[in-house]
Amino acid sequence: MTPSDPINRDLPCVSVVVIGRNEGERLVRCLESVHQADYPRERLELIYVDSDSTDGSCAAAGRLGAQVIALAPERPTAGAARNAGFRAATHDLVQFLDGDTVLDPEWLHFAVPAIQAPEVACVFGRVEEIAPKANIYTFWAHHDWFVLPGPSDTCGGIALFRKCVLMQAGGFDESLIAGEERELCCRMMDGQEMTILCLDRKMVLHDIDMRRFRQYWLRCCRTGHAYAELSNRRPGLGGMHSPGRSSLYHVAALVIALGLSIVLWSPWPIATWAGLIVTAILRAALRCRKRVGSLRGGLLYSLHLYLAKLPIALGQFDYWSRCWFSRLPRKLIEYKDDPQSVSRT
Repeated sequence: MTPSDPINRDLPCVSVVVIGRNEGERLVRCLESVHQADYPRERLELIYVDSDSTDGSCAAAGRLGAQVIALAPERPTAGAARNAGFRAATHDLVQFLDGDTVLDPEWLHFAVPAIQAPEVACVFGRVEEIAPKANIYTFWAHHDWFVLPGPSDTCGGIALFRKCVLMQAGGFDESLIAGEERELCCRMMDGQEMTILCLDRKMVLHDIDMRRFRQYWLRCCRTGHAYAELSNRRPGLGGMHSPGRSSLYHVAALVIALGLSIVLWSPWPIATWAGLIVTAILRAALRCRKRVGSLRGGLLYSLHLYLAKLPIALGQFDYWSRCWFSRLPRKLIEYKDDPQSVSRT
């Protein structure tokens, strides 16, 4: 399409807000994917919000034509970066991206018409890992992204929003180190007849860049911290916290079984617990084998669902212990490698 094409003039303008911190070459790849989108260039505004990077991200974004907003907060959060980005946007449609993602070229052509319906506040699509078979961690992350297409009660931070809806809701909670999207969706939908819509279309490729168990552990701890903080701040979120409660129940069962085995000097309590866990993993594998693609894949993914419960529970305990003992709020729980190692593609 050319700028003079009448189809171009009918398409609404979109502000693309990319947030990042020390993403290196992944940020360059993300910004280039926006330029390569199958959407009129003159209809796109590109904004990059940087959270105190030390790897030259701001300069790289400037060279690629992005409006750069540099933040240097004492406690950087994704919510603060997204707020700065959408408030600087000049268009009513705002597509959020993370610096470690690649925008699908056709996404905006499907998402923009879908959000034109007056009751739709937000549209998002499939997030897929860029290398889902690289290792077991990328395999788990790839399937963690799955959301059933159709109306949803929440979305991730990568989505297409109406700016007016974000403004009315007050934007993201900048004090949350994780889970800020869920908390925003709760406020955004509270008392409003609005819809969050998941499309059966690929939105982005994501590069989790996870290769070590410690990274996996920290990411799960961050998830648990988010469950606990959201539950404390927004008790009405209800079903969103069932995974957090489930993790606590499973870890409590493990502690009780281990304690009984020690007190009774018998292997049977812990063996019974292990048997129940194995049975639960097998049942979960049967439920998700079709979506994952095979029974073996279902087993591997189900193993992750139960393995993650321990660090998720510890993340929740960390949050509550800080509340109970008046400790300082936790800063970011970062699972990625240091800036020197993220500069590769």
